[in-house]
Amino acid sequence: MTQDSRRERILERATELFHREGFHAVGVDRLAAEAGVSKKTLYQLFQSKERLLLETLRAGREMAVADLPDEHDDRSERERLVGVFEAQRLYAAQPDFAGCFFVNVATELRDPENDAVQMACLMKSELGEYVIRQATSAGVAEPAVLAEQLSILHTGAADYALLTGEYPESVIAAVQVLLDAHGMP
Repeated sequence: MTQDSRRERILERATELFHREGFHAVGVDRLAAEAGVSKKTLYQLFQSKERLLLETLRAGREMAVADLPDEHDDRSERERLVGVFEAQRLYAAQPDFAGCFFVNVATELRDPENDAVQMACLMKSELGEYVIRQATSAGVAEPAVLAEQLSILHTGAADYALLTGEYPESVIAAVQVLLDAHGMP
């Protein structure tokens, strides 16, 4: 196994375990064992468990943008924004759904000065930036306000789904109301 493949395997396992069980709950011994590497190799590649968390968050950008529809497809901006929530509904219905990885990290660590919390916030902001681009393109007067509202709704819907096991049916209707209120065609 090459160093790159070891690194990838560790990142994959760490992302899955940290997301599903939490950062503090998963020990380095277990991480190394599940990745099929020694603790020494893990530390050689990442220096610390905290550095590994930062790398999983950075690599997890894919998760942050996975549900964002292609900005260059033939759908309207409104259809794309509704599509974000439809994709979230499908994701939340997966048996291994564990909520938002980035919110989970920020909630567990609770320190806004922590590098991992800052990285999680940066990754979570991808949705807001996407909404701003869509809203601006559609001519919405206050794209940043809409972005904040939809980001809050997105986070709340994921939390609700995690707590209850059901994605709230009212979310798509709430998205439509917000888009209407902002005059999005």
